[in-house]
Amino acid sequence: MSGWSEIRDLAEKLKSVQSAESANILSHHACVDIVTYLINSGRLQLFRTINGRSLLTNNELNKEIFEELEAHGGHTTILEISKNLDVEYSLIESRVQELVASKSNDFFDETCILVGGDLMTKSFVKSVAEEIRDRLEFRGSMSFVELTRMYNFPPQFIMDIINDYNGVLFNIHKEEDKFYTDSFISKQKAKALGYFSGLITPIAISTCSMKLDIPQKLLINLVEALISSNKLKGSLIAGGKNIYTPLCYSRAQDAYVTAFFKQNRYIEWNIVRHIGIPDPSSYLRSHFPSAIHTKEFTICESTVSQIKELLADGASENQWVDVFHYLPQAFGAQEREWLIGPLLKNTPFVPIHEYRFLCHKDSLLEYVSFFEDFIRERAVVAATDQKQKAASKSAEVNVTLPDDGHSRVTERKGKSGGFGGRAREVKTKNVKKKYLKKAVESDSDNEEASTLACDSYLPREELFSILTSRIAADAPEELVDGIIDKLLPEIYDKFSGLCKSVLLQTSGASRNRDRFLAEKESLVSAILSIQLFERGALAVDDPSLRSQLLRQLIRGDVSTFVNRLCVFLAQNYDVDWPSAVQSNTSSKNRKNKHIQREVEEASSKSPNDLTPVEITAQQRDTLVHLLANLGAGPTKEASGILQHLNACLRASPELPEAVEGLPLDEVFNLCDELAAGHLGVNLSVSLLRGGAAKRKRQDRALALDLAAQTEQQMIAAASAAEADTNSLALVALAAAGLFGHCLAGWPLPVCGKLVPQLSAWIAKKLASPSSNCKSYPAAVKELHASKAGQQLSRVTDLVMHKTRVAEGAEGKEEEEEGKKKLIEQIVLTASRCRQAMQGSVASS
Repeated sequence: MSGWSEIRDLAEKLKSVQSAESANILSHHACVDIVTYLINSGRLQLFRTINGRSLLTNNELNKEIFEELEAHGGHTTILEISKNLDVEYSLIESRVQELVASKSNDFFDETCILVGGDLMTKSFVKSVAEEIRDRLEFRGSMSFVELTRMYNFPPQFIMDIINDYNGVLFNIHKEEDKFYTDSFISKQKAKALGYFSGLITPIAISTCSMKLDIPQKLLINLVEALISSNKLKGSLIAGGKNIYTPLCYSRAQDAYVTAFFKQNRYIEWNIVRHIGIPDPSSYLRSHFPSAIHTKEFTICESTVSQIKELLADGASENQWVDVFHYLPQAFGAQEREWLIGPLLKNTPFVPIHEYRFLCHKDSLLEYVSFFEDFIRERAVVAATDQKQKAASKSAEVNVTLPDDGHSRVTERKGKSGGFGGRAREVKTKNVKKKYLKKAVESDSDNEEASTLACDSYLPREELFSILTSRIAADAPEELVDGIIDKLLPEIYDKFSGLCKSVLLQTSGASRNRDRFLAEKESLVSAILSIQLFERGALAVDDPSLRSQLLRQLIRGDVSTFVNRLCVFLAQNYDVDWPSAVQSNTSSKNRKNKHIQREVEEASSKSPNDLTPVEITAQQRDTLVHLLANLGAGPTKEASGILQHLNACLRASPELPEAVEGLPLDEVFNLCDELAAGHLGVNLSVSLLRGGAAKRKRQDRALALDLAAQTEQQMIAAASAAEADTNSLALVALAAAGLFGHCLAGWPLPVCGKLVPQLSAWIAKKLASPSSNCKSYPAAVKELHASKAGQQLSRVTDLVMHKTRVAEGAEGKEEEEEGKKKLIEQIVLTASRCRQAMQGSVASS
């Protein structure tokens, strides 16, 4: 083992060797080449400085980087290291990243981190956290923006430092963009508790925030925390204003609302809003769940119960009820309607004078009768005045156009003497000039006059005095006014109807009404016949045939009946109708020469020559326009009814199965209204359509009379059927009608074009074993026995064959003999069937 003396000897030898001059000296250029060769061959790793004068090994560079970091207190930038070491920035950056990633080195004991272009140690980061703690403890609060600007670090790095050391070095709270310490929060909470504890009225948090110098968001959180911990007695209403309401104020509100409601038995929602409750609906519904809540009021349930009891008691005892004193005085008409309107369902009361009073319906009917004598008297006066006004207007028109009228009369007389080619034009002009006199004033003037007539002839003051004298003495004036308002429409209607009736009775139209009365029996007989045909059509179980029979009934007998009423109506109102068809009535008639000739032939007749059967729907429309042009009043109303009637006659019947009386109900109701209101005679159609036993016996008798008439028509047609094809068709038509009557139970509205389809239906019914007739069972058996279905089918086929084949090709004697025999058979079958029908009715 060597001693210290040997070591000293060796050290002296090394020193002498080092200080001795070398025998061989390398030049600077040679040294550079050698080093370059070693670096390029990878045997030596060195780093050059920027100026190229110095070379650094890897370890030396690492050592100097850490020395720079330590010299700067644990924080420096890569740029500053590059400048101080005179080494390229990219080389320093790569080395620093390697050193940070290795997390262990032989030159530095602390862990380093790289943030952007800053290199720092963990101890430096901790010192930053301690500095943040000191600043927050000194100021109590700091914004995040201030911290970022102060340290010039990335915001996320500052937030990471706070999150890492919060709860370790300090305790801070973040609200939005600010940090607060515990001591600061406690101080502000104590300040808020003291301030809010002294409040007795609601206040906005924004106002408190300004006074206390506490951020609004922080103050809201503090108040919520104080309320949840029961340190603060109150409530915070979240929303746009964030209102804090002390508990004492809420209790005062509840006490006020409760006291007001108990004392008055209602409360207005505006009152609740006025004392600071923003949502009165929810508030009152939660505090008074059993009360009645309307749009702007809350009413005690006892008030509603009291009104219900009042209605129940008054329904049998009182004629009217005053509910105004049972309701709060603040209630207006709308509030009373909201409250009382639903209570009036299923009660006999109606509201009067904006729901201040309730009147019994029976009492209203009784009150109307009080005015009947007065209305009748005033109607007579009004009718007299109207008659005088009409006479004066007629005189004015005659005075205005005397010469023109005389020339028209002369022209009419001159051209009707034998020049028939222009007769139609003369009549058309005469009609137009005649109605020119009746349309002197406009419709609007007449309507205004009729409206003013009701007010002038029925003054409200007289109606008020009549009702006041007849009603109970304790009835207030408001009730009487309300009843009159309720009854005025009905009073005016009665007045108008009586005026119309008086005018009909006193005018020159009474002669026409007498003529109509003379024809009433004939019209009633026509109604009964139509109703029987309607029953028969409805009894047919073939929908297509039933619909065609009803259309035929409407086009035939019903239209003729309506035309008869129109003739009387025109006579009653002095209208020159039905007139000949004008040349411009229908453009389609010009295209058909055959129809054109018929129009010209009809034009040659005078208006009185047209029978109700010949009157067309277009002519009825003309009457509608003529009546409408006469002005407002009865003629206007008659025009509307007739227009509706024409529309019903044009409509195709859409009928439900097995429903009797529906197709023509509306037609007959309109006819009854037209006759009663404008002709002064009641046809009593609804009574004629009744189902009494006496009515049914009369209907059966009338149906048998129609069957007998059909039989006589068949016999008359059969006698001429051998020489006339049309007579043969009449035999088939009569047989189809009589056999169909037997099967349907009632007469059928048959026409020639329906005979084939009706014959097929009759044959089908007779071929069915289940076919029977409750009305005429014996007659149906007779039809079965004589094979009436086959006979009728053969006659129908024969008629159709005769119409197709020319006269020269008609047959032979054998065919004529067979036709004669067939006609005799079907006539005999029809006679037996009719006798069996009469026997069935007699036995029942």
